[in-house]
Amino acid sequence: MKSHLFLIIALLGVVPALFAQNITGTVMSATGQAIPSANIVVLNNDQGTFTDDSGAFQLTLAPGAYQIAAKALGYATKIVSVEAKETPNDLRFVLAESTKALDEVVISAERSETNLQKTPIAVSVINAQEIQDYRIWSFSDMSELAPSLQTVEHGGSTSSLFINIRGVMGLHSQSAVATYIDGVYQFESFSVPLQFNNVERIEVLRGPQGTLYGRNAFGGVINIITKKPTNQTTGFAQVDLGNYHQQRYSVSFSTPIVKDKLFAGVSGVFNQRKGIYTNTVTNTWFDRPQSITGGLNLRYLATDRWSFGFDGRFERNEDYGSYPWVTSDSLLFAAPYTVSRDLPNIERRNNINASVKADYQGNKVQFHSISAYLDYQRWFPKLLDTDFSAENLSATQNDNRINTFTQEFRLSSASRPASAFDWTIGTFLWTAPDGTNSRATYRTAPAGEITALRNSVFNNQGIAFFGQATYALTDQWSVTAGLRYDKENQKLAQARQTIQPDGSLTENIPFTDFENTFGAFTPKVVLSNQLNESTMAYAQYARGFRAGGLNAFAPTLADVPFQPEYSDNYEIGMKNTLFADRLRLNLTGFYLQQRDQQINVIEDGFFLTRNTGDMNNLGAEVELSALPVRGLQVMWNASVSDARYVRLTTFSGGENQDFSGNKPLFNPGFASFLAVQYTQFFGDVSAFVRGEHRYTGAYYMNFDNVLRQPPFHLFNTRMGLTYKKYELAFWVRNLTDVKYRTWATGIFLLSNPRMWGLTATARF
Repeated sequence: MKSHLFLIIALLGVVPALFAQNITGTVMSATGQAIPSANIVVLNNDQGTFTDDSGAFQLTLAPGAYQIAAKALGYATKIVSVEAKETPNDLRFVLAESTKALDEVVISAERSETNLQKTPIAVSVINAQEIQDYRIWSFSDMSELAPSLQTVEHGGSTSSLFINIRGVMGLHSQSAVATYIDGVYQFESFSVPLQFNNVERIEVLRGPQGTLYGRNAFGGVINIITKKPTNQTTGFAQVDLGNYHQQRYSVSFSTPIVKDKLFAGVSGVFNQRKGIYTNTVTNTWFDRPQSITGGLNLRYLATDRWSFGFDGRFERNEDYGSYPWVTSDSLLFAAPYTVSRDLPNIERRNNINASVKADYQGNKVQFHSISAYLDYQRWFPKLLDTDFSAENLSATQNDNRINTFTQEFRLSSASRPASAFDWTIGTFLWTAPDGTNSRATYRTAPAGEITALRNSVFNNQGIAFFGQATYALTDQWSVTAGLRYDKENQKLAQARQTIQPDGSLTENIPFTDFENTFGAFTPKVVLSNQLNESTMAYAQYARGFRAGGLNAFAPTLADVPFQPEYSDNYEIGMKNTLFADRLRLNLTGFYLQQRDQQINVIEDGFFLTRNTGDMNNLGAEVELSALPVRGLQVMWNASVSDARYVRLTTFSGGENQDFSGNKPLFNPGFASFLAVQYTQFFGDVSAFVRGEHRYTGAYYMNFDNVLRQPPFHLFNTRMGLTYKKYELAFWVRNLTDVKYRTWATGIFLLSNPRMWGLTATARF
């Protein structure tokens, strides 16, 4: 019996290879010159190769239909469809120069790789070159790089991550925008890795994405895809030096270990700066954020059907001088970039992500599995100043640790461009056992001498089932329908104690167990029309939800749980690629209804989260990329928003107040981002100059709409020289040194000042 089983397993690996088909082809320029070292990528498949010196390539694929992309430095990416069959194919890619045509952009927004302009979803893509051009080092650098996207900058501190898409933003650890890194969901906004490292592209999905992405994809998704190793040995080294003692060192290296079978890639970043803030107590600099990140990627192509991968990354942050907050709005501008602290404020974070992936590519069915482990810890090695002054009034210590295990299985129809019916079904399971949080607060005699201790242990888990299918009604019309069901259980045990000045201990709340269970359906329906090869239009309805939670120290058991919040999103869009691939123009209109928003209130002296907010948002978005003349690139996006609360009760001025009719936080009525770059070529050398303009309209900082941040303009620039695979660039961010509020809810934070630096890059 065992011998028969062994034979069957062996045949599963060998037989498909016997029927594998060869696909040959060439990659040429528009002038007929061969393009060597072009990257040939098979979409939704781990197969790939590079062209030789004559521009030729060969792939061995199982029988079936595929989409294949050709990418080469200095040329626009091209995607073609092909059928692998007994007669060898002979593909011919003719690539236009990148100064004469825009890339055909590959995205994985629908959990499979597709062409951006033929996917009926509002999504923006920032590719690896644009990440370099925009100088995107972390999430805080992404504001308005996509329409309706705002990131709350924390004035030089890495303490928090709040992302706002279409006016939807979470103000606690359960973000309203989901973040995925290489297919792995990052559970809490405080635990998301902050530094970008070796990134292939960043996708910003706007509007609810719950059907395929699940919990907390309420306002949208940030989908980060890192670079994967291939048959070609590649890498880069980059050094960034700037004012405020800025130092950033980045490296990446990937190579085949066994050609066509086993590949490995490693990367790392060290980032440090200091000196934006001055501590008036010590008359020295206050801040010195430092981080080190590393990544390891392994890929193994077992057969032409089966592939396996491992992704591992870690990030360690030491934020010396965290929370550079001040206590009044007037002080924020009267004495910018100064704080008064009797304690240094040090925050540390460790973040480890590890995932194992298995993929099977069948003739009719594809199978995907992602198993992941996330380990996050955040703590203060010394007392944290929480009175934000030179007085010794109050301080805190905090230690928070979360371990999360996730497992996703997906079955989908094989990638067949000519197929009339495509489908995906799957399940997602997760557990976060034995998470801990301990907090100690110390108050001196002037503040009412007391020591308060809090300890929490939580145990959360959930399961989801989802499915989505697309059916081509005609050659032009398609309909997509999807549905997801999430079931979640949360358990929390907490205790609170108080130590009096005489040393006596009061047990305010003994260890008490709380529990919350809820389920949520998130449907989606899309009708799309491929009007012609260059234009697609679509209409969509999607529902989103953000997970509920538990109120700590609520007065009664009935007050402990708060429920999920929901949204209904209605969207229409049109995607256009015009003038021989020299202009891309995408337009979107949306109407979003947010219901049962989780709002902080105060009742009988208890701070609670209640489902007391309903918001409507009517808006429009535009994205434009153009190559008007050789060497000139223009990119512009903009968004308009008319958002108001139709129901809102929250705490302000010492009591709960009704703020119905007010506008949401951090949501400008109009915002835009314009980037213009001109490149002049001199043989192997090119010179470039780039200018960027960011306009952010007025927005409110508090639910009462009393504190208003006026409109502001930001200007950035970048210029430099490129020689073959070497680049030297000088850059400036916030050229005119504009100062604006980034936070003003109880405490106040200021934007970063003018930052400038020099970047040297070498690729191989």
